[in-house]
Amino acid sequence: MGLHDIETMQEVRKELSAIDPTIIIIGEGWNMGTHPIEIRSNQSNIQKLDGIAVFNDQIRDGIKGSVFTASDKGFATGTFGKKNNVMAGIVGNTDFASDILPAFTTLSPAQSVNYVEAHDNNTLEDKLRLSLSTKNSSTIASYHRLASAIPLLAQGIPFIHAGQEFQRSKNGDSNSYQSGDEINSLKWNLISKNAVTRNYFKGLLDLRAKHPSFRISSTAELKSHFKFIKTPDEAIAYTIKGSALKDSWSTIVVIHNAKLANMKVTLPTQGDWNVVVEGSKAGTKILRTIRNANLVEIKALSTMVLYSK
Repeated sequence: MGLHDIETMQEVRKELSAIDPTIIIIGEGWNMGTHPIEIRSNQSNIQKLDGIAVFNDQIRDGIKGSVFTASDKGFATGTFGKKNNVMAGIVGNTDFASDILPAFTTLSPAQSVNYVEAHDNNTLEDKLRLSLSTKNSSTIASYHRLASAIPLLAQGIPFIHAGQEFQRSKNGDSNSYQSGDEINSLKWNLISKNAVTRNYFKGLLDLRAKHPSFRISSTAELKSHFKFIKTPDEAIAYTIKGSALKDSWSTIVVIHNAKLANMKVTLPTQGDWNVVVEGSKAGTKILRTIRNANLVEIKALSTMVLYSK
């Protein structure tokens, strides 16, 4: 999309909206092409492209490390200095707060396509194998679920690459457009082999679909009803006021723990909290209830979602 000028993309949006205003336009808003910089349809000019979303490489690389250096790590894999990049993406690269610096600033969360894997570069599974010292498949699966949960629960448009939900590998081929079926085909046997991860994805998608708190449409609403919780560098946590967003869950807490050990996080209020995402399980069904508590312990390398009524 970066090859096109702004006027052209605005016209595309106008024509599609005349057919169906709910049609989604997403594009690669990289800085490319020969147009003058000020008229390129790229991330820097996203505020002139209302109704059009771009892939967010800030949260992508913030989570797993640079796609151009296989060994580079991100927040989810131990480089906690990239936490701010992840937080920026979680709020859809809006101008949410002065201490959270987006690489580009959107008009609303819906302009941010949040992802950690796409057709270009290594799959997440391969990136983890190449950048982590561990070869333990169970541990790698935990990293995979943690890294994937962040964009799936973030504000904006979540994007999943085909096969990511069952830990697809391309055997380390980072530029497979010219490779054959042996590399690019979907290995359907992984659905059963990595069923835990697949079911985890299904649970997160079900949760997101059923709860509008994870689909805040405007920056103003985001600023009013979303708040980050102070945590150690190894974690990111936030609350969403579901009651203000017509959600059946009154207050929602999301915690991402990238530490190699369990961690305790202070909850916004003391009371009863229902856990719906924990460890390798995710969905809308209550896994357990924490009674009369203002502190919760979250497992290593995992995401937790809990809510109060």
